[in-house]
Amino acid sequence: MALPQQQILTQVARMFPDALFYAPTQAPMVALTIDDAPTPGDRGDASTRLILDALDRYNRTAKQPVRATFFIITDHLNPGSTILQDILASGHEIANHGTTDLTPAVLQPAQFARHFQEAHDRITELTQQPIRWYRPGRGFYNRAMVDHIRLTPGYESLLALASMIPFDTLKPLSTPNLNTWYLARFIFPGAIFVMHGGSMERCVQTAQALPVLLNLIDRQGYRVVTLSELYDSLPVPPQAQAATAETAAAPPPPHPPQPPAPPSQPPA
Repeated sequence: MALPQQQILTQVARMFPDALFYAPTQAPMVALTIDDAPTPGDRGDASTRLILDALDRYNRTAKQPVRATFFIITDHLNPGSTILQDILASGHEIANHGTTDLTPAVLQPAQFARHFQEAHDRITELTQQPIRWYRPGRGFYNRAMVDHIRLTPGYESLLALASMIPFDTLKPLSTPNLNTWYLARFIFPGAIFVMHGGSMERCVQTAQALPVLLNLIDRQGYRVVTLSELYDSLPVPPQAQAATAETAAAPPPPHPPQPPAPPSQPPA
């Protein structure tokens, strides 16, 4: 029986087929994503390393290591930083969150193209690795954004969203305990979790919430993987599933016209 949260999410996903809110699977896997990394102006990237350290400590005793996808805002990168290389060295994934912390859906197509491409170029220059995912700020997107991403080699055609509306960026509501309780409501097969860095306060809260959340997920028998690992576990990608469903629902094609009977043959 699907959770009510999962049932609602299924309906939302049908209305927005160009985004990935969850992976349609029954496998006990969820993806962990971290947005807004690193923290701008943070010497030595100490705040982002709190999140990395929390994951590393958990993995030292975990039966199955946790891997996360970090969505990078490139204007947050500090000169001389090695944080991207260190994220990769810890077994995690790097993805594109644009150049700045804004709502790209309000940009003109040419402005969005710069926002997306400049971030892509800088990340790939620093990591020398391909990027598969883009997540739009605030979760909003438009057709021009989708079309641009689908023309960019290496990227998946679906925009990476999440299975819940995050509130760990809202100061009055956000505490480690409340964040853990809220996220734990969304443990189901294929869920995509989102947590935040981007400031010392958010990184501290995420680092404190992670061990408790990860233990809860583990006790329910789930693996925590990168977004790409979750997506690659699907036998058929979501868009292909949707296309198959549409084809199955469509009326059968008309029979081709039959050649006329020879004049000497009576009509059937």
